[in-house]
Amino acid sequence: MGNEVQCIEHIKALLDDAGIQNQALAKASGLPNPIAWLSGDGIAGPLLLQDHIYVVLANPERWRHPPFGGDLVDGFPWEWGSLDMKGVIAMMLHAILRAKTDGMASAGDIVLALVSDDESGGDQGGR
Repeated sequence: MGNEVQCIEHIKALLDDAGIQNQALAKASGLPNPIAWLSGDGIAGPLLLQDHIYVVLANPERWRHPPFGGDLVDGFPWEWGSLDMKGVIAMMLHAILRAKTDGMASAGDIVLALVSDDESGGDQGGR
């Protein structure tokens, strides 16, 4: 864990620029957990898109490429956390941004909830 705040600030800027309601919830000593939502028509229950932001520490000696370098090799990303879960977060973020920019009418609210610590005990928001 380490650069979560930078990632969260970037996500917040994207949401703000798109006009999507959002806030970051945090314990006094903890990392922020961004929550964003698009209001639906109220016909159906909400759709929750939830994932974790942080990446656990990696041992660079066990990697063929730097674990936090973001190298593209033969068209594939070599970066610790690129699939668990940064790629999924990018897809969910794109979905809510696209729903907003396209003016999509949703039967229920769309909620994006990102936590900073679900694999490290959940004390900062994962629980």
